[in-house]
Amino acid sequence: MFEYAVYVRTEEGYIERMNNVISNLPYDSRGTYGSLSPYVHEEALVGFPESVVLWKNSTGPSVGIAPINADSNSPKLLVA
Repeated sequence: MFEYAVYVRTEEGYIERMNNVISNLPYDSRGTYGSLSPYVHEEALVGFPESVVLWKNSTGPSVGIAPINADSNSPKLLVA
């Protein structure tokens, strides 16, 4: 079971880590990103506890999720 921190990106591009944690996302093996769909736009994080976040929208304001305590593998590989 993986847990994910919730992130928010503003229109101006500011990123904030929320206190919310989600877990037990439903896994859909037919989806390109499995349980992470629709969070498919990957971005590296600097200065946060997590190293990568997956955004719902590629640009502009968006909500994203980041694997907590992930190793150096991409989140897409963690759920495969």
